[in-house]
Order: sequence, then C-alpha cells, then structure tokens
Amino acid sequence: MAAYNRHFNRAQRAALLVFTVLLIAGEMALVHWIKRPVHYPVFSVDSLAIARLDSAITKAGEENKPEIYPFNPNYLSDYKAYILGIDTVQLKRIRAFRAQGKFFSNAEEFRRVAGLPDSLYRKLKAYIRIPQFKKSKRKDFSYTKNPTPVVKQDINTATAEDLKAVYGIGDKLSERIVRYRKKLGGFSIREQLKDIYALSPEAYENLWQRFEIRTPKIISNKIKLNEADIQLLRRNPYIDFDLAERIVEYRALHGPFKRLEDLKKVAGFPVEKYKRIALYLQLD
Repeated sequence: MAAYNRHFNRAQRAALLVFTVLLIAGEMALVHWIKRPVHYPVFSVDSLAIARLDSAITKAGEENKPEIYPFNPNYLSDYKAYILGIDTVQLKRIRAFRAQGKFFSNAEEFRRVAGLPDSLYRKLKAYIRIPQFKKSKRKDFSYTKNPTPVVKQDINTATAEDLKAVYGIGDKLSERIVRYRKKLGGFSIREQLKDIYALSPEAYENLWQRFEIRTPKIISNKIKLNEADIQLLRRNPYIDFDLAERIVEYRALHGPFKRLEDLKKVAGFPVEKYKRIALYLQLD
C-alpha cells in the first residue's frame, strides 16, 4: 500500500477509483441489457389480399401460356414439340420412327411410339390431326376417252402460297423454298431442293406431283476444274475449304481430271451432292 501511495498522488487515486466504479457499473448494465427479453414486431396477415395476389399471378401465367393449335405429328418441328410439352426423349422416339419412312396413322399410335404420359396425351388428343386417305381402286383408262393430264406448275415461278398446296409444306417451309430459290437465282435440277432445311423426303416427293422445273437456271461462268485453285473452287456453293483442298491435292497426285465423275474418287467427296456440285464445274 505504501508503494501504491508513493506512485500516485491523491487526485490520481481518486480518478482511478472513479474509473473502476464506472467500469464495473458498465459491465453490470451490459449484462442486464443482454438478459432483457426481446420483443419482436407482430405482423398481421391479410389472407384476402394474399388470395387475390395468388389469383392474379395464376391468371397472368395462363394468359402468357402458348396457345395450342391442331397439328400433324408426322411433321413435328422442335419448336412445335416444345410448345406442346413434348420433351427431348419423346421427340427422339418420334424422329426415329419417321426416319424409318413410317407415318403415324392415328393418335393412339402416336401416343404409343412417343411414349406420352396419359396426362399429356389427354391434353393433346383433341388437337391431333392425321389425314386419313382412302385407298382408291386403280382406274382402267383403256375405255376412257381423252383423260385430262395433270398440268404441273413451274417451281421457278411458284409463290409461297402455291407451294403450300403440297402436303407436308406449310408457311415457314414454303417461304424457305422461295428464299433459297432467290439465292440461287432459280433451280437448275431437282436435287437442289434437298438442301432446304426440314424438307422431308415425303414432302420432296409430293412436291414433284404438282411442280416441275420448266425453266431451269442456266449456270454461266462455270469453274474450270483442272485450273482452279482452292479459293476459286470455294465459289462453288457446295464446296468448302476442306473439300477444295482435297480436290487440289488429288489433282496434283493423279493429274488433271479426265471427266467430272472422277470427283467421286476424291477422299471424303459427298457423292450424294455430286449433281449439285457438278452444276458449277467444267473440265476445260
């Protein structure tokens, strides 16, 4: 105590005492504050307002829901399948069935092949439209005088409305055909239409029942196959850089092409597109 009194004078001892008292009082107040009960605000729930809000949200969702229109499952696009609620697995089954050259003859067959759940099938059944064609007996024209021939229209002058008369060709596909024809300047051979996206083999065959190429597009300034370099060959709309490079390499190894058909000997040459590719080429 003597040492304590030696180091601090009376004023300092008084200040230290006051500080100690305040520190103890503060700690006691803090403990008291922590232990006091917390009163949380009470909110009342307006159940009527919530019900109205839920109803408004549901109604808005129904209004924005895509409308379902009648459809033919034999010509189902990716977008249409999405709108109808058909998932990718079911769509793959449908595509695999159609890839075999088969057609759905009725709604029940469509449900079975696609593997549609009962709930979705009940929803779509009323909108499924599959035309039923009656098999007609073969007519004997041996006793018919002057049968009326079918007059086919020139596809190079046909409008989008004309093309929609073909079974399997709708609004988008008919416009796509017209745009592609404009890009080419006109069709020269039938095979050019095989490049049109989403034109099914069945629709392609049906097309030629009503149309023909009466005024084929004449290809001028054909590319000389034995003289053209890679860049020049690429002007052919069906030849990309890789194919042009392989053609030039083949010519360097085997000499000039003796006929256009020899292109089929080039590694990786798309034989199924030969007629279209040859349209823009000549030997000399």
